[in-house]
Amino acid sequence: MTSTSRWFHRPLARPAARVRLVGLPYAGGGAAVFRDWAEELSPDVEPVWVRLPGRESRLGERPLSDWDALVGAFGRALMRHVPSPYVLFGHSMGGMLAYEAATAGLGRPPERVVISACRAPGVARALPAIHHLPEPEFAARLRDLGGAPAEVLASPGLFRLFAPALRADVRLAETWPAHPPRPVPVPVTVLWGDADPVAPPSAVRAWRHLASGGFRGHEVTGGHFFLSDPSAGVVDLLNRELGAAG
Repeated sequence: MTSTSRWFHRPLARPAARVRLVGLPYAGGGAAVFRDWAEELSPDVEPVWVRLPGRESRLGERPLSDWDALVGAFGRALMRHVPSPYVLFGHSMGGMLAYEAATAGLGRPPERVVISACRAPGVARALPAIHHLPEPEFAARLRDLGGAPAEVLASPGLFRLFAPALRADVRLAETWPAHPPRPVPVPVTVLWGDADPVAPPSAVRAWRHLASGGFRGHEVTGGHFFLSDPSAGVVDLLNRELGAAG
């Protein structure tokens, strides 16, 4: 296995797929965030889930907390291992990475970018920064947000194991954007939760101002982590969006 192939988990290989869905998880997450999606996607869509350094099978690697380093490494892996056509889907911090990759001048751009529960880069954060807090306060704020598994937050040993990736990702999210906003050269779809305190509906709808290639928006029921709630219907929405891609 090459260093770049570790970036991707393919739970259901479909080499003849019409399009590939590249899923980028929220802060601290890995491919497991999408574990229930593969069988629900249309049969002509191949799921390709992203594993960033410092989690799951890459737990021993140093997490990346610098945007330029992360976008460069991810972009190289994407171009080497994911054939076209493909669509980038990112939730929260994953949406930021999807945007940064799509606007970084990839040799083979995506057909579409789907950005979920993520404010547009010209919109200020809705909540104060927490990445710099000492471990107990950092864990407490993560617990309030609901963004880390309860079993991890309840165990000091487990939390110390996963804290580097969590802190690196939260730092990325809280220091984004690293550069002035750039228009997205491909069609953009955005999803927002109607009760999301982190990325409120107006903050997500603001992506339309950067969507030079076209814009569609969808509201779902839920808070910031509606991604994990089957009743939000995210996979059904994606199947409809992917039907127009590729």
